[in-house]
Amino acid sequence: MKAETPASRQKEEARAQETSRGAPYVHGSGRPKDIPEVAVILNQRMITRESLDSQVPAVLKLKKRIKRFALDNELDHLPIGDIVTVALDEWLTARGF
Repeated sequence: MKAETPASRQKEEARAQETSRGAPYVHGSGRPKDIPEVAVILNQRMITRESLDSQVPAVLKLKKRIKRFALDNELDHLPIGDIVTVALDEWLTARGF
């Protein structure tokens, strides 16, 4: 019998999650070369934006947590669109898109 390690347990849990959701995601061929790094874009003064409508689970209390973060860090304005931009860009890039 093989000893279970944290790494082997993590791999098994990931495999179980993929199985429970159906087929795993297809990994893309890599971040498209014509898409600049997110920091370069967000540091520009003028940015053309597009709307990205989404609904999030209320139980996560994301709006409340974002407001708390802004207050605790003494921020007058917290650009939620920029936070979403960074999160989605990192998520897609990690998956090769």
